[in-house]
Amino acid sequence: MSNGIDTGSDRLSEFAIGATDSICRKIRAEDVRAFADLSGDHNALHVDTEFAARTEFERPVVHGFLHASLLSALIGMKIPGRGALYLSQTIDFSKPVYVGDMLEARGTIEAIDQTTRVIDLKTEITNQDGVCVLTGRARVKYLRSPAQPALPASSGPPDRSGLLAGRTALVTGASRGIGRSVAQLLAKHGAEVWINYRRSESAARELAGGIVSNGGRAQVVRADVGDDVEVEAMLERIAAGGGLDILVNSAGPRIHAMPFNRLSWSEMAASYEAVVGSAFRVTQGALPLLRQSGGKVINVLSTAALGRTAHHWLPYVAAKSALLALSKNLAQELGPQGITVNMVSPSLVDTDLVSNVPDTIRHMMIGRTPLRRLATTQDVAGAVLLLATSYADFITGDNLLVTGGDVMM
Repeated sequence: MSNGIDTGSDRLSEFAIGATDSICRKIRAEDVRAFADLSGDHNALHVDTEFAARTEFERPVVHGFLHASLLSALIGMKIPGRGALYLSQTIDFSKPVYVGDMLEARGTIEAIDQTTRVIDLKTEITNQDGVCVLTGRARVKYLRSPAQPALPASSGPPDRSGLLAGRTALVTGASRGIGRSVAQLLAKHGAEVWINYRRSESAARELAGGIVSNGGRAQVVRADVGDDVEVEAMLERIAAGGGLDILVNSAGPRIHAMPFNRLSWSEMAASYEAVVGSAFRVTQGALPLLRQSGGKVINVLSTAALGRTAHHWLPYVAAKSALLALSKNLAQELGPQGITVNMVSPSLVDTDLVSNVPDTIRHMMIGRTPLRRLATTQDVAGAVLLLATSYADFITGDNLLVTGGDVMM
Protein backbone atom coordinates (compact mmCIF):
# COMPACT_ATOMS: atom_id res chain seq x y z
CA MET A 1 0.00 0.00 0.00
CA SER A 2 1.40 3.38 -0.99
CA ASN A 3 -0.18 6.80 -1.52
CA GLY A 4 -3.58 5.28 -0.83
CA ILE A 5 -3.33 3.00 -3.86
CA ASP A 6 -3.39 -0.74 -3.36
CA THR A 7 -1.76 -2.61 -6.23
CA GLY A 8 -2.27 -6.03 -4.68
CA SER A 9 0.35 -8.56 -3.63
CA ASP A 10 3.18 -8.98 -6.13
CA ARG A 11 6.44 -10.79 -5.40
CA LEU A 12 8.29 -8.78 -8.06
CA SER A 13 8.83 -6.06 -5.46
CA GLU A 14 10.62 -8.56 -3.23
CA PHE A 15 13.53 -9.03 -5.66
CA ALA A 16 16.59 -6.80 -5.47
CA ILE A 17 19.68 -6.25 -7.60
CA GLY A 18 22.49 -8.41 -6.25
CA ALA A 19 20.17 -11.11 -4.91
CA THR A 20 21.51 -14.58 -5.63
CA ASP A 21 20.47 -18.21 -5.29
CA SER A 22 21.76 -21.58 -6.40
CA ILE A 23 20.85 -25.19 -7.05
CA CYS A 24 23.10 -28.27 -6.91
CA ARG A 25 23.01 -31.58 -8.73
CA LYS A 26 25.28 -34.58 -9.20
CA ILE A 27 25.55 -35.80 -12.80
CA ARG A 28 24.86 -39.54 -13.10
CA ALA A 29 25.43 -41.99 -15.93
CA GLU A 30 21.68 -42.58 -16.20
CA ASP A 31 21.19 -38.82 -16.70
CA VAL A 32 23.48 -38.95 -19.74
CA ARG A 33 21.67 -41.96 -21.20
CA ALA A 34 18.27 -40.37 -20.62
CA PHE A 35 19.37 -37.09 -22.19
CA ALA A 36 20.78 -38.91 -25.23
CA ASP A 37 17.48 -40.74 -25.71
CA LEU A 38 15.44 -37.57 -25.21
CA SER A 39 17.51 -35.33 -27.47
CA GLY A 40 18.59 -37.96 -30.00
CA ASP A 41 22.22 -36.90 -29.50
CA HIS A 42 24.09 -40.20 -29.29
CA ASN A 43 27.46 -38.66 -30.13
CA ALA A 44 30.10 -41.27 -29.20
CA LEU A 45 32.01 -38.64 -27.19
CA HIS A 46 29.11 -38.66 -24.72
CA VAL A 47 27.96 -42.30 -24.69
CA ASP A 48 30.83 -44.54 -25.90
CA THR A 49 33.48 -45.13 -23.23
CA GLU A 50 35.97 -46.76 -25.62
CA PHE A 51 35.69 -43.94 -28.15
CA ALA A 52 36.03 -41.25 -25.49
CA ALA A 53 39.11 -42.98 -24.05
CA ARG A 54 40.95 -42.34 -27.32
CA THR A 55 40.25 -38.59 -27.20
CA GLU A 56 42.05 -35.87 -25.28
CA PHE A 57 39.35 -36.12 -22.57
CA GLU A 58 40.03 -39.83 -21.92
CA ARG A 59 36.46 -40.43 -20.72
CA PRO A 60 32.92 -39.54 -21.83
CA VAL A 61 32.02 -35.86 -21.69
CA VAL A 62 28.54 -34.90 -20.48
CA HIS A 63 26.33 -33.20 -23.08
CA GLY A 64 26.70 -29.45 -22.68
CA PHE A 65 22.96 -28.86 -22.70
CA LEU A 66 22.45 -31.54 -20.07
CA HIS A 67 24.28 -29.59 -17.41
CA ALA A 68 23.05 -26.31 -18.90
CA SER A 69 19.53 -27.55 -18.08
CA LEU A 70 20.39 -26.84 -14.45
CA LEU A 71 19.84 -23.19 -15.36
CA SER A 72 16.23 -23.97 -16.22
CA ALA A 73 15.72 -25.53 -12.78
CA LEU A 74 17.47 -22.56 -11.18
CA ILE A 75 15.29 -19.99 -12.96
CA GLY A 76 12.06 -21.92 -12.60
CA MET A 77 12.43 -23.10 -9.00
CA LYS A 78 14.81 -20.72 -7.24
CA ILE A 79 15.44 -17.27 -8.68
CA PRO A 80 13.04 -15.78 -9.54
CA GLY A 81 11.20 -19.11 -9.21
CA ARG A 82 7.58 -19.96 -9.83
CA GLY A 83 6.11 -17.61 -12.42
CA ALA A 84 9.36 -17.16 -14.35
CA LEU A 85 9.23 -17.21 -18.15
CA TYR A 86 12.59 -17.61 -19.90
CA LEU A 87 13.12 -14.98 -22.61
CA SER A 88 16.76 -15.65 -23.49
CA GLN A 89 19.94 -17.31 -22.23
CA THR A 90 23.51 -16.91 -23.42
CA ILE A 91 25.90 -19.79 -22.76
CA ASP A 92 29.69 -20.09 -22.87
CA PHE A 93 31.06 -23.53 -22.09
CA SER A 94 34.49 -23.14 -20.51
CA LYS A 95 35.35 -26.60 -19.15
CA PRO A 96 34.10 -30.15 -19.76
CA VAL A 97 31.78 -31.91 -17.32
CA TYR A 98 32.04 -35.61 -16.48
CA VAL A 99 29.78 -38.22 -14.91
CA GLY A 100 30.08 -37.97 -11.14
CA ASP A 101 30.70 -34.20 -11.08
CA MET A 102 28.76 -32.24 -8.46
CA LEU A 103 27.60 -29.03 -10.09
CA GLU A 104 26.26 -25.82 -8.63
CA ALA A 105 24.24 -23.45 -10.83
CA ARG A 106 24.02 -19.90 -9.49
CA GLY A 107 22.02 -16.89 -10.63
CA THR A 108 22.54 -13.27 -9.59
CA ILE A 109 20.07 -10.48 -10.39
CA GLU A 110 21.72 -7.65 -12.32
CA ALA A 111 18.70 -5.56 -13.39
CA ILE A 112 14.93 -5.37 -12.85
CA ASP A 113 12.47 -3.53 -15.09
CA GLN A 114 9.32 -2.97 -13.04
CA THR A 115 7.31 -1.90 -16.10
CA THR A 116 8.02 -4.87 -18.35
CA ARG A 117 8.61 -7.24 -15.39
CA VAL A 118 11.86 -8.40 -17.01
CA ILE A 119 14.72 -9.53 -14.79
CA ASP A 120 18.33 -9.83 -16.04
CA LEU A 121 20.56 -12.37 -14.31
CA LYS A 122 24.20 -13.39 -14.45
CA THR A 123 24.35 -17.20 -14.55
CA GLU A 124 27.21 -19.62 -13.97
CA ILE A 125 27.83 -23.27 -13.20
CA THR A 126 30.80 -24.51 -11.20
CA ASN A 127 31.96 -28.03 -10.35
CA GLN A 128 32.98 -29.59 -7.03
CA ASP A 129 36.46 -28.07 -7.33
CA GLY A 130 35.08 -24.56 -7.75
CA VAL A 131 36.03 -24.52 -11.43
CA CYS A 132 33.62 -22.61 -13.63
CA VAL A 133 32.28 -24.84 -16.43
CA LEU A 134 29.65 -22.49 -17.86
CA THR A 135 28.88 -18.77 -17.82
CA GLY A 136 26.12 -16.72 -19.37
CA ARG A 137 23.30 -14.27 -18.88
CA ALA A 138 19.56 -14.85 -18.67
CA ARG A 139 16.56 -12.63 -19.34
CA VAL A 140 13.39 -13.67 -17.57
CA LYS A 141 9.88 -12.24 -17.42
CA TYR A 142 8.35 -12.66 -14.00
CA LEU A 143 4.68 -13.37 -14.59
CA ARG A 144 2.03 -12.01 -12.29
CA SER A 145 0.45 -14.90 -10.40
CA PRO A 146 -2.20 -13.87 -7.86
CA ALA A 147 -2.31 -15.97 -4.70
CA GLN A 148 -5.35 -18.15 -4.25
CA PRO A 149 -7.59 -16.72 -1.51
CA ALA A 150 -7.65 -18.89 1.57
CA LEU A 151 -10.53 -19.51 3.91
CA PRO A 152 -10.06 -17.25 6.96
CA ALA A 153 -8.75 -19.31 9.83
CA SER A 154 -11.07 -17.50 12.23
CA SER A 155 -14.18 -17.89 10.09
CA GLY A 156 -15.33 -21.00 11.91
CA PRO A 157 -17.96 -23.41 10.61
CA PRO A 158 -20.85 -22.09 8.54
CA ASP A 159 -24.02 -21.09 10.29
CA ARG A 160 -26.58 -23.82 9.59
CA SER A 161 -29.35 -21.26 10.04
CA GLY A 162 -27.48 -18.96 7.65
CA LEU A 163 -28.27 -17.36 4.37
CA LEU A 164 -27.91 -20.48 2.20
CA ALA A 165 -28.65 -23.28 4.65
CA GLY A 166 -30.07 -26.30 2.86
CA ARG A 167 -29.17 -24.99 -0.61
CA THR A 168 -26.95 -26.68 -3.20
CA ALA A 169 -24.78 -24.68 -5.59
CA LEU A 170 -22.72 -25.49 -8.66
CA VAL A 171 -19.86 -23.13 -9.43
CA THR A 172 -18.13 -23.63 -12.77
CA GLY A 173 -14.45 -22.82 -13.07
CA ALA A 174 -14.22 -22.98 -9.29
CA SER A 175 -10.66 -24.21 -8.91
CA ARG A 176 -9.20 -20.72 -9.33
CA GLY A 177 -9.87 -17.00 -9.38
CA ILE A 178 -13.40 -15.67 -8.96
CA GLY A 179 -14.99 -19.12 -8.98
CA ARG A 180 -12.80 -20.22 -6.11
CA SER A 181 -13.80 -17.30 -3.90
CA VAL A 182 -17.46 -17.76 -4.82
CA ALA A 183 -17.36 -21.42 -3.80
CA GLN A 184 -15.70 -20.54 -0.50
CA LEU A 185 -18.22 -17.86 0.37
CA LEU A 186 -21.32 -19.83 -0.59
CA ALA A 187 -20.07 -22.76 1.48
CA LYS A 188 -19.32 -20.49 4.43
CA HIS A 189 -22.97 -19.38 4.42
CA GLY A 190 -24.32 -22.90 4.50
CA ALA A 191 -24.58 -24.08 0.90
CA GLU A 192 -23.34 -27.46 -0.26
CA VAL A 193 -21.02 -26.53 -3.13
CA TRP A 194 -20.12 -28.55 -6.20
CA ILE A 195 -16.67 -27.39 -7.32
CA ASN A 196 -16.36 -27.77 -11.08
CA TYR A 197 -12.90 -27.96 -12.66
CA ARG A 198 -11.46 -29.06 -15.98
CA ARG A 199 -7.69 -29.49 -15.49
CA SER A 200 -6.78 -28.26 -12.00
CA GLU A 201 -7.82 -31.29 -9.97
CA SER A 202 -5.31 -30.70 -7.16
CA ALA A 203 -6.48 -27.09 -6.71
CA ALA A 204 -10.14 -28.17 -6.70
CA ARG A 205 -9.52 -30.88 -4.13
CA GLU A 206 -7.46 -28.53 -1.98
CA LEU A 207 -10.34 -26.05 -2.03
CA ALA A 208 -12.89 -28.71 -1.13
CA GLY A 209 -10.67 -29.95 1.68
CA GLY A 210 -10.39 -26.43 3.10
CA ILE A 211 -14.16 -25.98 3.02
CA VAL A 212 -14.80 -29.31 4.72
CA SER A 213 -12.14 -28.70 7.37
CA ASN A 214 -13.98 -25.47 8.26
CA GLY A 215 -17.24 -27.37 8.73
CA GLY A 216 -18.71 -26.78 5.28
CA ARG A 217 -19.87 -29.14 2.57
CA ALA A 218 -18.20 -29.43 -0.83
CA GLN A 219 -17.66 -31.94 -3.59
CA VAL A 220 -15.51 -31.76 -6.70
CA VAL A 221 -16.77 -32.61 -10.16
CA ARG A 222 -14.63 -32.64 -13.30
CA ALA A 223 -16.22 -31.53 -16.55
CA ASP A 224 -15.21 -29.54 -19.58
CA VAL A 225 -18.10 -27.06 -19.76
CA GLY A 226 -17.48 -26.85 -23.49
CA ASP A 227 -18.40 -30.50 -23.96
CA ASP A 228 -22.06 -31.60 -24.06
CA VAL A 229 -21.38 -35.14 -22.90
CA GLU A 230 -19.26 -34.08 -19.93
CA VAL A 231 -21.76 -31.40 -18.87
CA GLU A 232 -24.57 -33.96 -19.00
CA ALA A 233 -22.58 -36.39 -16.86
CA MET A 234 -21.78 -33.65 -14.34
CA LEU A 235 -25.42 -32.64 -13.96
CA GLU A 236 -26.55 -36.26 -13.66
CA ARG A 237 -24.17 -36.67 -10.77
CA ILE A 238 -25.46 -33.49 -9.11
CA ALA A 239 -29.06 -34.60 -9.62
CA ALA A 240 -28.27 -37.93 -7.97
CA GLY A 241 -26.83 -36.00 -5.04
CA GLY A 242 -30.09 -34.21 -4.35
CA GLY A 243 -30.69 -31.44 -6.87
CA LEU A 244 -29.53 -27.88 -7.53
CA ASP A 245 -30.64 -24.48 -6.23
CA ILE A 246 -27.89 -22.11 -7.40
CA LEU A 247 -25.87 -22.11 -10.62
CA VAL A 248 -22.90 -19.76 -10.93
CA ASN A 249 -21.38 -19.65 -14.42
CA SER A 250 -17.90 -18.44 -13.64
CA ALA A 251 -15.70 -20.44 -16.03
CA GLY A 252 -13.97 -18.26 -18.58
CA PRO A 253 -10.96 -18.08 -20.89
CA ARG A 254 -7.72 -16.19 -20.45
CA ILE A 255 -7.79 -12.79 -22.14
CA HIS A 256 -5.44 -12.36 -25.12
CA ALA A 257 -5.11 -8.84 -26.49
CA MET A 258 -4.89 -8.53 -30.27
CA PRO A 259 -5.69 -5.77 -32.79
CA PHE A 260 -8.66 -6.29 -35.11
CA ASN A 261 -6.57 -6.54 -38.29
CA ARG A 262 -4.76 -9.58 -36.90
CA LEU A 263 -7.85 -11.41 -35.65
CA SER A 264 -9.43 -14.35 -37.40
CA TRP A 265 -13.09 -15.25 -37.13
CA SER A 266 -12.08 -18.61 -35.67
CA GLU A 267 -10.57 -16.74 -32.71
CA MET A 268 -13.77 -14.77 -32.29
CA ALA A 269 -15.84 -17.94 -32.51
CA ALA A 270 -13.60 -19.68 -29.97
CA SER A 271 -14.20 -16.85 -27.49
CA TYR A 272 -17.97 -17.04 -28.02
CA GLU A 273 -17.82 -20.78 -27.44
CA ALA A 274 -15.75 -20.43 -24.25
CA VAL A 275 -17.82 -17.60 -22.73
CA VAL A 276 -21.36 -17.91 -24.10
CA GLY A 277 -21.35 -21.55 -25.14
CA SER A 278 -20.30 -22.81 -21.72
CA ALA A 279 -22.97 -20.79 -19.88
CA PHE A 280 -25.61 -21.79 -22.45
CA ARG A 281 -24.69 -25.45 -22.21
CA VAL A 282 -24.58 -25.70 -18.41
CA THR A 283 -27.70 -23.58 -17.85
CA GLN A 284 -29.72 -25.55 -20.38
CA GLY A 285 -28.57 -28.84 -18.87
CA ALA A 286 -29.37 -27.64 -15.34
CA LEU A 287 -32.82 -26.33 -16.26
CA PRO A 288 -34.83 -29.37 -15.05
CA LEU A 289 -33.14 -29.16 -11.64
CA LEU A 290 -33.58 -25.40 -11.40
CA ARG A 291 -37.30 -25.68 -12.29
CA GLN A 292 -37.79 -28.08 -9.39
CA SER A 293 -36.10 -25.76 -6.90
CA GLY A 294 -37.14 -22.37 -8.25
CA GLY A 295 -33.43 -21.80 -8.56
CA LYS A 296 -31.09 -18.96 -9.31
CA VAL A 297 -28.65 -18.49 -12.18
CA ILE A 298 -25.80 -16.00 -11.75
CA ASN A 299 -23.52 -15.29 -14.69
CA VAL A 300 -20.15 -13.61 -14.19
CA LEU A 301 -19.63 -10.93 -16.85
CA SER A 302 -17.27 -7.94 -17.04
CA THR A 303 -17.61 -4.18 -17.23
CA ALA A 304 -15.28 -4.43 -20.23
CA ALA A 305 -18.51 -5.16 -22.12
CA LEU A 306 -20.16 -1.93 -20.91
CA GLY A 307 -19.59 1.58 -22.19
CA ARG A 308 -16.13 2.18 -23.63
CA THR A 309 -14.58 -1.25 -24.09
CA ALA A 310 -11.05 -2.43 -23.42
CA HIS A 311 -8.47 -1.85 -26.15
CA HIS A 312 -7.69 -4.94 -28.29
CA TRP A 313 -10.00 -7.19 -26.25
CA LEU A 314 -12.57 -7.64 -29.03
CA PRO A 315 -13.16 -11.44 -28.78
CA TYR A 316 -13.55 -11.33 -24.99
CA VAL A 317 -15.64 -8.15 -24.92
CA ALA A 318 -17.94 -9.29 -27.73
CA ALA A 319 -18.48 -12.66 -26.05
CA LYS A 320 -19.24 -11.07 -22.67
CA SER A 321 -21.67 -8.68 -24.40
CA ALA A 322 -23.42 -11.67 -25.91
CA LEU A 323 -23.60 -13.30 -22.48
CA LEU A 324 -25.24 -10.13 -21.16
CA ALA A 325 -27.91 -10.38 -23.87
CA LEU A 326 -28.36 -14.10 -23.25
CA SER A 327 -28.82 -13.50 -19.52
CA LYS A 328 -31.47 -10.82 -20.02
CA ASN A 329 -33.36 -13.02 -22.46
CA LEU A 330 -33.24 -15.98 -20.08
CA ALA A 331 -34.46 -13.79 -17.21
CA GLN A 332 -37.59 -13.00 -19.22
CA GLU A 333 -38.17 -16.56 -20.41
CA LEU A 334 -37.44 -18.39 -17.16
CA GLY A 335 -39.05 -15.90 -14.78
CA PRO A 336 -42.53 -17.43 -15.12
CA GLN A 337 -40.98 -20.76 -14.12
CA GLY A 338 -39.71 -19.28 -10.86
CA ILE A 339 -36.07 -19.07 -11.93
CA THR A 340 -34.13 -15.82 -11.56
CA VAL A 341 -31.21 -14.98 -13.86
CA ASN A 342 -28.82 -12.22 -12.83
CA MET A 343 -25.35 -11.02 -13.66
CA VAL A 344 -22.31 -9.73 -11.81
CA SER A 345 -19.97 -7.42 -13.73
CA PRO A 346 -16.68 -6.61 -12.03
CA SER A 347 -14.08 -4.20 -13.30
CA LEU A 348 -10.52 -5.54 -13.61
CA VAL A 349 -10.02 -8.30 -11.03
CA ASP A 350 -6.51 -9.40 -10.15
CA THR A 351 -6.65 -13.05 -11.27
CA ASP A 352 -4.49 -15.27 -13.47
CA LEU A 353 -6.86 -14.63 -16.41
CA VAL A 354 -5.57 -11.03 -16.64
CA SER A 355 -2.02 -11.66 -15.43
CA ASN A 356 -0.63 -10.29 -18.70
CA VAL A 357 -2.27 -6.87 -18.30
CA PRO A 358 0.59 -4.32 -17.99
CA ASP A 359 1.13 -2.57 -14.66
CA THR A 360 0.62 0.80 -16.36
CA ILE A 361 -2.98 -0.20 -17.16
CA ARG A 362 -3.51 -1.43 -13.61
CA HIS A 363 -2.29 1.84 -12.11
CA MET A 364 -4.44 3.84 -14.51
CA MET A 365 -7.54 1.91 -13.44
CA ILE A 366 -6.70 2.25 -9.75
CA GLY A 367 -6.20 5.99 -10.15
CA ARG A 368 -9.63 6.55 -11.70
CA THR A 369 -11.51 4.29 -9.26
CA PRO A 370 -12.99 6.16 -6.26
CA LEU A 371 -12.08 3.34 -3.86
CA ARG A 372 -8.49 3.43 -5.19
CA ARG A 373 -7.88 -0.27 -5.73
CA LEU A 374 -8.67 -3.11 -8.10
CA ALA A 375 -11.53 -5.47 -7.42
CA THR A 376 -10.69 -8.66 -5.58
CA THR A 377 -12.20 -12.08 -6.11
CA GLN A 378 -13.80 -11.74 -2.67
CA ASP A 379 -15.54 -8.53 -3.78
CA VAL A 380 -17.12 -10.39 -6.68
CA ALA A 381 -18.03 -13.35 -4.47
CA GLY A 382 -19.90 -11.00 -2.13
CA ALA A 383 -22.05 -9.75 -5.00
CA VAL A 384 -22.78 -13.33 -6.08
CA LEU A 385 -23.76 -14.21 -2.51
CA LEU A 386 -26.26 -11.36 -2.40
CA LEU A 387 -27.95 -12.53 -5.61
CA ALA A 388 -27.95 -16.15 -4.40
CA THR A 389 -29.88 -15.40 -1.19
CA SER A 390 -33.61 -15.03 -0.59
CA TYR A 391 -33.03 -11.29 -0.28
CA ALA A 392 -32.77 -11.24 -4.10
CA ASP A 393 -35.89 -13.30 -4.80
CA PHE A 394 -37.55 -10.40 -6.63
CA ILE A 395 -34.44 -9.41 -8.60
CA THR A 396 -33.97 -10.85 -12.07
CA GLY A 397 -32.39 -9.64 -15.29
CA ASP A 398 -30.20 -7.30 -13.27
CA ASN A 399 -26.49 -6.65 -13.69
CA LEU A 400 -24.74 -5.89 -10.40
CA LEU A 401 -21.61 -3.79 -10.95
CA VAL A 402 -18.57 -4.49 -8.76
CA THR A 403 -16.28 -1.63 -9.75
CA GLY A 404 -15.45 0.46 -6.70
CA GLY A 405 -17.24 3.33 -8.41
CA ASP A 406 -15.25 3.16 -11.64
CA VAL A 407 -18.51 2.57 -13.53
CA MET A 408 -21.68 4.33 -12.34
CA MET A 409 -25.01 3.78 -14.09
